Amino acid sequence: MSGELFTLMGVLVGAAASYVGGALMERSRWRRQLSTRWDERRLEAYLRYADAIKRFTSMAGRLAAGKGLFDLPQPLPQDVGLERLADAELERGYAFEAVLLMGDADTISAARALQRQAWVLEQFVRDMRSGTAEDWERAFRQFQEKRDEFYVAARKSLGVYAAFRLRAEDPVTLGQDPRQL
Repeated sequence: MSGELFTLMGVLVGAAASYVGGALMERSRWRRQLSTRWDERRLEAYLRYADAIKRFTSMAGRLAAGKGLFDLPQPLPQDVGLERLADAELERGYAFEAVLLMGDADTISAARALQRQAWVLEQFVRDMRSGTAEDWERAFRQFQEKRDEFYVAARKSLGVYAAFRLRAEDPVTLGQDPRQL
């Protein structure tokens, strides 16, 4: 009888261990899938925001060119460009909401700093800030630095650890035309 009891206990312990092991494996797999799904959503949010901020500042650059502050081949006159800039700002705002929802603290802070610097560019073209072409260029370079900081934070948030050289450190772009984004 004691042999049968030991066999029964062994079967029960084996079944329990099998169940616990399977449950832990399933839980681990589910967490991995969930993490991957959120990483994909986070990537989409970051890409959408980067695209929206690029459209916004490209429009601001074309308006600045129309005012003689920036040398671009396709300047926009104020009457046409300001409406487009307003539409780009709406798109940027919507994209920013996704960053707020999906981003980590460092990426959200970097996105906020980036949008504040983009608004400086907007102030130039809306005549809310006076300045020369040199002032515009300085503000534009600061925007580029903030964009790099956003990219670094976003890459870290996504676990992308491949080398990324900041624009200010890249020998290929140093001293070149600031229009080359």
